[in-house]
Amino acid sequence: MLINSDDFPSIERFERFQEAVRDLPVPVLLDCPRPDDFWAVWGCTELGDLSVASTSCRGLYRFRRTRELIRRSDPDAYRLVLNLRGRSGTAHHHRHAELAPGDLALFETSSPFDGWRGSRTTGSQWIMATFPRRLLPMSSRAAEPLLGHRLPGRHGVGALVGTMLHRLAEDVRHYRPADRLRLSCTLLDLLAVLLQHRLEPSGPESTEARHRTLMIQIRSFVRNRLGDPALSPEMIAAAHHISIRQLHRMFQAHGMTVAAWIRASRLERCRHDLADPAQRSRPVQVIASRWGFTDSAHFSRAFRATYGLSPQDYRRQRPPSPG
Repeated sequence: MLINSDDFPSIERFERFQEAVRDLPVPVLLDCPRPDDFWAVWGCTELGDLSVASTSCRGLYRFRRTRELIRRSDPDAYRLVLNLRGRSGTAHHHRHAELAPGDLALFETSSPFDGWRGSRTTGSQWIMATFPRRLLPMSSRAAEPLLGHRLPGRHGVGALVGTMLHRLAEDVRHYRPADRLRLSCTLLDLLAVLLQHRLEPSGPESTEARHRTLMIQIRSFVRNRLGDPALSPEMIAAAHHISIRQLHRMFQAHGMTVAAWIRASRLERCRHDLADPAQRSRPVQVIASRWGFTDSAHFSRAFRATYGLSPQDYRRQRPPSPG
């Protein structure tokens, strides 16, 4: 998807661009003191459940996500922002941050935020990754203290996250569907490491920090083995040298069971493949088997219970690829 202010008459450029961004899944209001000087390009692509958008602009403008807009459209997501060029300022959860090139910030779409970008004389560029909150491999409670804060991105873990997000946005056309899914998971794992790094005081690692690190490792282990029908709590516990009881307690602290998370992750992979035009000729049961479902009837029941449609009906609802 692409929105380019050059596609509109110059006298209507800012107004038409503003209308376009109000219709996005995470709508915002824009205000520009000199709309005649405004220019912007916004482009977006999908990597599984991760949406990566790049926006470049010339001119100073403000943006606001209000409670009214949240009531109108809220995907219950996080939005990770990389300030690639120029300077910007943000306000979220009563926290204010000024972002220099390379800096990152994390927002939740269910709460208001606002800010400014650019200047009258220089351009600016942001890259944004938006994804369902449930995909971040740490709890919402653990992530909340860092929402709206500046996350330095020039060195260390922040630089790893920023570089990967930048490359995802720039090179997405070179990735196959399976690559996109794996890379989006890797980015979220790196983001969780960054957040954990920012939360931890220097000195000996706390019990809570060790718990968060272990959860990241466990989720990565599970994602890499979703296609194995033998994947089980016993296998996961043994691989991480913990008891099954401890494993269940860790997932209960996040409001889920181990089995439910494995099932939801497998179903999400199946849903992604069923929606992929490149896999339209692949039988449903082959897709289900690829992600660890050995019983076709069980898979169909689980898919319908989660998404409200049978796998076949869900696939039929997706438009075929053009040409």
